[in-house]
Amino acid sequence: MENLPKGGILGSFLVAGQIESKDKYQRFERLSEIFTWIAIVIGLILIQLPFGQNLNKPTIYALAAAVGAFIIVWYHLLPKRFSGQSKRFVYNLITIVFVTILVHLTNGVQGYAMFFYFLIMISVAITMSTVQTIVAVLFSISLIITEAYLTKGPLETNLSLAALHSWGVLLIVFFSRFNAGEALLIKKREEDIILDKEKSMGRLKNEFVYIISHELKQPTTAIKGYIESIKSKSSNLLTSEAKEVLNLTSANSERLDKLLDDLLDISQIERGSLRINMMDVSLRPIIGEAISTLFIEAKQKNISLIQKSTEEIAAKADVDRLKEILTNLIGNAVKYTPEGGKVVVDVSKEGEFAKIYVADNGIGIPEENQKHLFEKFYRVENDQTKAVKGNGLGLFVAKQLVERMGGQIGVISKPGGGTTFYFTLPRYRW
Repeated sequence: MENLPKGGILGSFLVAGQIESKDKYQRFERLSEIFTWIAIVIGLILIQLPFGQNLNKPTIYALAAAVGAFIIVWYHLLPKRFSGQSKRFVYNLITIVFVTILVHLTNGVQGYAMFFYFLIMISVAITMSTVQTIVAVLFSISLIITEAYLTKGPLETNLSLAALHSWGVLLIVFFSRFNAGEALLIKKREEDIILDKEKSMGRLKNEFVYIISHELKQPTTAIKGYIESIKSKSSNLLTSEAKEVLNLTSANSERLDKLLDDLLDISQIERGSLRINMMDVSLRPIIGEAISTLFIEAKQKNISLIQKSTEEIAAKADVDRLKEILTNLIGNAVKYTPEGGKVVVDVSKEGEFAKIYVADNGIGIPEENQKHLFEKFYRVENDQTKAVKGNGLGLFVAKQLVERMGGQIGVISKPGGGTTFYFTLPRYRW
């Protein structure tokens, strides 16, 4: 609905029938099936009334049976992929032909069955494009005028009735399209207003998150500095209990600092202000540096951190962002790998890209959770992960950073069989 005409009578007329999703046409098809069955039943009831005594009932019964068979084939036996506006247009033309046969069998332009043309035209007017509507209207009017010559009685009277019915078809089509188009334009305006409000709220939210995160970053950094100062200068004066409290405070300070970094990154990503400074970098030393920052954490769980590749491979990347991605992935691997496990970081050439792997032999990730891993605030929740601290932002940030550097990120895992995260970067050719 992005390119709808402006308001006004002509705009309302042109916009009707612009249904924006295949699902809506499928709902129209279901409604059309119900309507057609109802029309058959009503028609069979009507011919039992006194005015229908002279009608060719066996032929009408045969026509009703043919329409019923057509419905079954059209709606239930044709391939499901054959759906949408084109199918509905063909359906309307076929329905007009069936109506014409029914009209011919029930006193022609002088009979009550002419009202079926009006019902079909309402459906055409509100669901078809302008060109399709014009084609269907001209087709119907031509059949109505032709029926005037086939109906028994004075030709002048029949032609007058045909003209009256044709005028009725035109009026119904115009007013149906006008009202349907007006409703669609009103809906579009309401959606635009809601979208503008959501965008404004989103911008305010992003600004709020950015300001809060930025303002909290400085005192958090100061707290970390004070803790490190106490550890280095006054550690021998602290009791074991005080040291434990200090270590716990330090761990929580690190978590808060990581959370603020992630929030700042997300805020910059969503505001479009995240800076990526691409340059040619050698991957081995950067991987080694990321591993060294997590060495103590891995050692506490007796986990081996292994840098497998010895080949010199260079890529185009932002050094700081690349370190952030690696630290995130390796840190997650350490968190979710049981004591005594190992984490292997490898890199290889893959066409125009360098591919970096972070593999562990940890608890693994169920398949149904893998497709959500890179969503904001998503965490795998089960008995094995509930004790692991996290905010569900790291992988989302990693994905955004990798993609902004021209690469892709993914995961291979199975429960109990470990997990391998991998991402690519444009490779620099020596």
